[in-house]
Amino acid sequence: MRVVALFRVSTERQATEGASLDAQERKYLELAAQSGWQTVRTFRGCESATMATRDRRVLQEVLACIRETEPDAIYVHEQSRLTRGDELEVATILRELRERQLKIIISGVVRDLASLDERFMIGIQSLVDRAESERIKERQLRGKREKALQGLKNSGICPYGYLNPPKGDPNRGRLQIVEEQAIAVRKIFNHACKGAGVLKIARLMNQEGIQGPRGGKWAKTTVSRLLKNPVYRGCHASGVWKAETGSRTFKFDFGHPDAIIIEDAHDAIVSRDIWDAAQEIHPQPRTSSPRLLSGLMSMNGFKATGDSSHKQSFYRAPRGARGGPWLITGEVDSAVWTAFVKAVSKSQFLGLILEEIQSKQVAINLADEHTRLASRLNKLESRLGRLLDMRADGEITAAEFRERSAEARNEIRTIKDRIREVGEATDFDARSMIGQLFAAAKLLVASETTLTLEQRRSVLERSVEHIAVKARRERQPQKKDDLGRYRKVQQRPWIIESVSFDMRIKPLHRARLRAHNLSCSVPPVPVKP
Repeated sequence: MRVVALFRVSTERQATEGASLDAQERKYLELAAQSGWQTVRTFRGCESATMATRDRRVLQEVLACIRETEPDAIYVHEQSRLTRGDELEVATILRELRERQLKIIISGVVRDLASLDERFMIGIQSLVDRAESERIKERQLRGKREKALQGLKNSGICPYGYLNPPKGDPNRGRLQIVEEQAIAVRKIFNHACKGAGVLKIARLMNQEGIQGPRGGKWAKTTVSRLLKNPVYRGCHASGVWKAETGSRTFKFDFGHPDAIIIEDAHDAIVSRDIWDAAQEIHPQPRTSSPRLLSGLMSMNGFKATGDSSHKQSFYRAPRGARGGPWLITGEVDSAVWTAFVKAVSKSQFLGLILEEIQSKQVAINLADEHTRLASRLNKLESRLGRLLDMRADGEITAAEFRERSAEARNEIRTIKDRIREVGEATDFDARSMIGQLFAAAKLLVASETTLTLEQRRSVLERSVEHIAVKARRERQPQKKDDLGRYRKVQQRPWIIESVSFDMRIKPLHRARLRAHNLSCSVPPVPVKP
């Protein structure tokens, strides 16, 4: 019988203790020699059965080998090595094995999936394995929660500035200060209390040559999270990081109902007063002036937000959004400004303005609106006069007079503002406006390379309501290495297909100006901590 053997453990510790990988292989070789099995191939690995099937590299290799070599059976040390997972995924695997007429050998016992009774027994054992896995998980969660209630570190790496005593130490779980790192933590809080922003603090720490938590440079995100962490005031907080609905990001929620907060759980690196003062510091702006397109542009339907790395700045979709472009700031600014200058310099654009200005219907509508508003204003002023007479005669109380007169005055103020807007729209000089537009277009073309960023932004803010950029990504397949991990490759370019402008000039609310085939490349997407 031709056999594919799978030797698997769930943790690195199990790989060398108890039913280790070597012990499983020795047992298989003994059984294979006794039964005369022909080994097609053996697979060894450390991966949890609760992982998704597509993420289990060793299992995927086993299935690929079965499809290629068509053996007679698959060997596992325990059935749980194969069937302790999601019910649907386990059923899919067993169905494929049955359709390929494979047997399952469990520590020398052969199970034939062609038999209904055998499938029934395997199904029952699979349910038992999953129930055991869930009970183990529940016990672990209860144990972690009990430790958290005692103010003890229950899982994960220790925060910068602290260490967890080794196993066997009676103080295991009670964080202890690492004085060398604690000095750096106190410096960060002192800078924050003096008003420094997180980016400035990161630069100061790097200039002093102080290594970050992972031995590298300090970044603004690292500094921000350190300042917000209550562990440095001696507080143990468990269950405060919660996943945001519909996104892959986590939010620090100190007031969550499941959060466990234990004050004075360990020695504090900074006092409570210093920690509170650092929380009250307002975040500093990352730039002294906004980017050219900040607040004006969207990319593929996503609002464009600014971001930067230590090498360059770029526009991206808001945090938590998936599939949004990452476009280099300088290249996008240049492409959009060029498209804007070309669009407003065309005779068709100015013709649209002239056509709308000369529209008789627009003038008639504005005149009717002015007449209606003036009539309404006269009525409100008369009502206000009657209210004064009624109050003088004692027909209404002082409270009623104040309430009703305030409503009338507010409406009068609103109508006067509207009448002023209608008057401005009615009294413009068409020739003057056309002349100004031609002069502005000529200036833009002549000064395309001489206008400062602030001047360009001022022009866009005055003339553009919204800028819509559509970009596409040229998909390229990513290859995996021998361990099943994606190889690091240069990011694929984004191509700007079109740039559209919604003009702020009211008569042109229907006009859209478009420029095509502008290209821009994308920087490496930063790795989130």
